[in-house]
Amino acid sequence: MSTVYMTEVEQIEMLKKWWKRHHRVFVTTLSVVLLLISGGRYWQWHQHKHLEDASNAYEHLMVAFSSQDSESVQAYAQQLVSHYSDTVYADTARLIQVKLFLAAGEYVQAKLTLQAVTDHSKFDVLADVARLRLARILIFEKAYDSALKELDRVKNSNYSSLRTELRGDIFYAQSKLKKADHEYQAAKSDTEKSGINNVFLEMKRHNLRVSSTPVQTVHSLS
Repeated sequence: MSTVYMTEVEQIEMLKKWWKRHHRVFVTTLSVVLLLISGGRYWQWHQHKHLEDASNAYEHLMVAFSSQDSESVQAYAQQLVSHYSDTVYADTARLIQVKLFLAAGEYVQAKLTLQAVTDHSKFDVLADVARLRLARILIFEKAYDSALKELDRVKNSNYSSLRTELRGDIFYAQSKLKKADHEYQAAKSDTEKSGINNVFLEMKRHNLRVSSTPVQTVHSLS
């Protein structure tokens, strides 16, 4: 019978029968939907709170770093690494730790910390920054083959000139002067395209022309 011609009582009875037959499915479905909505809102709140807490810890770290309070810097850095490893703040904290390790001459710890960034960072740019800094330490330690491998892993085009320059430093240190000059020239071309005049590159190319004795890279390790 069409519901158009059903009496109000008949329609109510039909709804009662439908409810008796399907109420469990309806209630279960509604509960699941409400749980999903509330769960989604809780997750958004949790993520926001997570990032906010990480940001606050990072701000404290930077204040400590500005005050040259190394102990506090390490404490806040460890907090970020331990509890907020999925954020950009943890990677940046590790890079700041590396500055302290290098200043103290703790090269092994600096390399391990940079390796943690290259291996675990979710941010390709920061991973490349860590590779470049790790390569500088390896050049300083005369581990040239390892340094070249790290530089080969740098993919961000924004770092192509620095990557090439460091390759030139390696070849210069190995007395491979033609290769070094090729890399320096390529790095010079890259920087000039960006409107930058790298004085260090000019100095290095000058040294190639007047001397065959390798010199230490002028780049800061940190």
